[in-house]
Amino acid sequence: MINILNIFRRIFKRRQHERYYVRNGTFVIVSLAEKTVQVIDISMGGTAFIYEGPPEEFKLSGSLKLFPGEMRLQKMNFDTVSDIPAPGSIESSETTFRRRGVKFKWLGVLDKVELNKFIKEVGTFTV
Repeated sequence: MINILNIFRRIFKRRQHERYYVRNGTFVIVSLAEKTVQVIDISMGGTAFIYEGPPEEFKLSGSLKLFPGEMRLQKMNFDTVSDIPAPGSIESSETTFRRRGVKFKWLGVLDKVELNKFIKEVGTFTV
């Protein structure tokens, strides 16, 4: 039943922006928490990343920094869309890996240009 609902959701609710998987080793820094996290995928509308630790560490964070290559985007504000245990991870008291999906808040024209360059630099293929 759940699989059928997922299929209908994918058919009728299209993403606004194409989402790309990124090369292995693509990281961003989440502000306030000052943690480096690994990016899973990215689009002009948002990104998803894996992090280790409790979700409370990231509750107050609302911005991230992109840093591979010669990025000029210093800070991108975001809203959290989802924060779930990472698929295949085993939750324990010592380490917990989680997947957080975020959507970017307002981006200026130059920010969009820089984000597009970043996506072209690290993106591999569409999801």
